[in-house]
Amino acid sequence: MALRNQIAEKVATFPDPHLGINLRESEEHLVDGEARLMQNCFRNGGVRIRRGSSNLNTVSLGAFRILGGHKYYYGGVSPAGKRLIAYSNKISVLSDAASETNLTTGMTTGLITHFTTWSITDSVYISNGTDTLRKYDGTTFSTVSGTAIPSPRARVAVYLDRLFAITANGIEHTNPRSDSVWSTNSSWCTYRPQTPGLFTAIAPVSWKGTDTIYPGLLAFQERSTYLITGADFGSDVTSATATTGYDGGIDLIDPTVGTASPRSVCSVPGVGTFWFTADRNVYWMKEGAFVGQFIGDKLQSTGTTAGIESANLAALDAVWMEYYDNILILAIPIGSATYASTQFWLDIRSLRDHPEYGPVWYGPMTGQTIGNAWVENQQGNSVLYGGEGNASTAAFIYSMRVASVFTDAVGTADNDIVMAYQTAFKSFGTPSREKYVQAVHLDCNGFAGTATLDMLDLDGTLASGVNITAS
Repeated sequence: MALRNQIAEKVATFPDPHLGINLRESEEHLVDGEARLMQNCFRNGGVRIRRGSSNLNTVSLGAFRILGGHKYYYGGVSPAGKRLIAYSNKISVLSDAASETNLTTGMTTGLITHFTTWSITDSVYISNGTDTLRKYDGTTFSTVSGTAIPSPRARVAVYLDRLFAITANGIEHTNPRSDSVWSTNSSWCTYRPQTPGLFTAIAPVSWKGTDTIYPGLLAFQERSTYLITGADFGSDVTSATATTGYDGGIDLIDPTVGTASPRSVCSVPGVGTFWFTADRNVYWMKEGAFVGQFIGDKLQSTGTTAGIESANLAALDAVWMEYYDNILILAIPIGSATYASTQFWLDIRSLRDHPEYGPVWYGPMTGQTIGNAWVENQQGNSVLYGGEGNASTAAFIYSMRVASVFTDAVGTADNDIVMAYQTAFKSFGTPSREKYVQAVHLDCNGFAGTATLDMLDLDGTLASGVNITAS
């Protein structure tokens, strides 16, 4: 028997936030399935606190930030792997036991550093925008020598049988299967932008035809995106004219969308390529298509929680994205921060399985100070690592999203993760009627700490900091 004037349970129930957060809409326009805030939590069979991190090296490597990291897998029939990190003027190998082997102290100090493994030479290439291209083959660290060796402005890219790199002249590339002969300001094989400004990033991409997979490179300026394609880029890139068979080319595919955040360009298998735009949004180019869409609108805050609109315009090169375990992590410097101080997580499983939901974001994820991250996922590895971005904390490497860890390592400290979940405003089916809420029933799991409840309506706070006890 129903009580008189009792609101039906199906109307009163708060559904799981299967649509993620929406920081942009007004309170009364949030819909069932949206949340106003999912700080340090995400939906996975229910709302759960995110997992924390632990430090790999318990003693700092010095009063520096980590400038880059990469797991270099190599060795052919005798496979091996080495974790490379960059900080200060150094490139080092850091083992799982946090033992450091220094490879060089000859890099220009303090520059964001990129790594690219090339299977043809079984080597990893290191670039930082200033120094001549470096190379490591698992034994010897060296400066690449030969003809017109560049000082790449961003990560070098592998395309078919050659390397490509951004320089002040444009995008240069090598002879086939060679790292020692590069084009330089060529009239036919140096690729130049159509709009003013330098290239900022390049990244491999592919699309599928009926019976063929077609490779290419996406190239970016701050406000433009290009596609480089071809099967034959010339037998001799030092030639004054194009060599026989040359069919390479560059096309402007969008004159309004680009990136100033080279580390934000991230490809997700079967889904497409994502990047953070210079006007502080997130762009998604679906796999097999070269027409993209903005998917960051719900992260543009109109309330007290800072969203991507608060990203530091002077530090957009500190933005990074990384895909790991069905989550695409977007990390941005908020306010005056010069390192990525806040993360938002895109649910890739939802994007793939429920496209009708649109992009489902969780966050903000706070408490970590990760300046860059990389996935180690070969030879039995499946780990996400990050490097400390705040030089005042000092140089530490962290294992991220660690099972059963609910604290964040920041230097030598282990800080509790503070979770805050704020539901959508609930009208209970009758927006204009005043309600008297007699009871609220919650189903939740707790690991440690104290859970509290706030109740708010459109006029403000009704209750705040009420302790939740088991019953």
